[in-house]
Amino acid sequence: MTCLRAQSLITPFIDDKLNIKELEEFIDHINACDVCREELEVYFALLTAMKQLDEDKNLSDNFSRELALKLERLQEKIIHVKYAYYRKISVLIFLITIVSFLFSFGYSNINREKENTVIRSTFRLRQSYRSDRFDYLELQLQEYLSQID
Repeated sequence: MTCLRAQSLITPFIDDKLNIKELEEFIDHINACDVCREELEVYFALLTAMKQLDEDKNLSDNFSRELALKLERLQEKIIHVKYAYYRKISVLIFLITIVSFLFSFGYSNINREKENTVIRSTFRLRQSYRSDRFDYLELQLQEYLSQID
């Protein structure tokens, strides 16, 4: 994430309007970039103070600590969401494996019709076709020869 993109996400971050992916990228950038972190602290102090004044609340005396707590809480949320995703994927893979095993086990136990193995066959299509064809050709050849003579 670039500094310009991170700076454009400061207000949505303070208002809790970032999705998990944007939030993760933003926090990673804020933890790595001191300039953006400082700008976040300034904006956080200003916007939080204005929000507290609008709601007639007492002004906080340590905005840096509140920001650190918010960042920590959101990082825990990101970790929780990631682990929940991986748990769901693991359960899904486990269920697919179990269902596949049950289907394959059930399929292997199906009573199949016993095959009748042929020991000796009287079926001689190929041989009878050949002999009939040769007889026919021989007959045709004799007729042709008789016409020539």
